[in-house]
Amino acid sequence: MRTATILAAAAAAAALAASAATAAPAERSFTRDGHTYVYTTSALDSQRTVIEGREVGRGGRFRLVVNGDRVSGQANGVPVSFRAAQPLPANVAGVAN
Repeated sequence: MRTATILAAAAAAAALAASAATAAPAERSFTRDGHTYVYTTSALDSQRTVIEGREVGRGGRFRLVVNGDRVSGQANGVPVSFRAAQPLPANVAGVAN
C-alpha cells in the first residue's frame, strides 16, 4: 500500500517535471494525498532524465529514469516501470555534459 502511494507520487513528480522546464537541478516539491515529496531532475544523457527524491518526514526514496514516455526505477526500494502520460520536454533537465 505504501509503495503504491510512493509510485503514484513518483508518477506525479514525472508529470510535474514535464511542466517545470529548467536547466538547473533545483530541488522542487509537491504534495499528493497529504504527503509532501521533494525531488530534483538531471540529465543522464541526451535521451534520459533522472528524477530523484524522497518523502518529507518519512524518508521513502525514489529514483526514476525517464526515457521518452517510459519511466523505470525504484520507489521505496521496489522496482517500478510505467508509461508517463506524456514525454518530458527535452529542456527539463538540461543537456548532459
